[in-house]
Amino acid sequence: MDHPWRGIFGILLTTYTEHDEVELDDLAAQADFVAATAQGIVWPVLASEFYLMDDDERVAGFPAVVAGNRRRVPFVAGVSSTTTRSAARLAEAAARAGADAVIAMAPYMKKATPDALVAHFAAIAGAGLPIFVQNAAFLTGAATLTPADLRMLAERIPQIQYLKEEAPVLPQTISKILQNVPGAFKGVFGGGGGRFLIDELNRGGAGNMPACEWADVFGYAFDLYERGEVAEARKVHVAALQGVNFEAAYGMIGAREVLKRRGVLRSTNSRYSTQADFDASARAELDAVLAFLEPLLRWPRHKLRS
Repeated sequence: MDHPWRGIFGILLTTYTEHDEVELDDLAAQADFVAATAQGIVWPVLASEFYLMDDDERVAGFPAVVAGNRRRVPFVAGVSSTTTRSAARLAEAAARAGADAVIAMAPYMKKATPDALVAHFAAIAGAGLPIFVQNAAFLTGAATLTPADLRMLAERIPQIQYLKEEAPVLPQTISKILQNVPGAFKGVFGGGGGRFLIDELNRGGAGNMPACEWADVFGYAFDLYERGEVAEARKVHVAALQGVNFEAAYGMIGAREVLKRRGVLRSTNSRYSTQADFDASARAELDAVLAFLEPLLRWPRHKLRS
């Protein structure tokens, strides 16, 4: 890495075959889509519903993402787990598959002591890849880290180089962490689906990690910002907020529908939920959002399907 990573790192969604197996072709197709239009790839994390997969399924998915990416952009592999041993094994598998970095929350079912927290991330670091710490208020809140926790981890474990800061999801959160832990990370990325992207970048953020159905639109806004065309970047971002609102209303059910309509996904199957709630009104709203954003869609092979 000659320069610190920046940009839109699109989070791939997880879909399943009719036999309840992870749809590896869909992972590869999404990686191709994101690599062609944004600045990085992430899988599997919260938007990917990683907690619905076993470790073997995650390990099998890593090579599919690498194959679709074809080394065009950084691939950050999600290795969050309830146990240190599992997280370390996932990190090792990600490294073998060709991932460029890993991302992990702290143990999220039970609050780790400071020594256990260091031991957890030190075990992940054994895979030899750069680490993104994902600081999120997930489930019990046990994984939410203080600035002092983050400073300790960055000082004790050299592989910890980046942060996804989303506790809470507010643009001021980026400023606060940069002020409280100055120089600890090569880059601090935001969450929240990219809704505060321009504000976060103005505050010194390195980018954002949203679900990937609009990764090309957000990637375009980021490109404009990096070229100094901030006013134009803001216009594109304002348009992208139509997509953010759609995801907020319909969740990953809606996000999967977007990617299928755009010709990226073959399956919209998920675990423990169906597309049944995606009713006629939701389909009409998706039609309108796609029509509105169509001039900004940069995926060269996208096909708007009914």
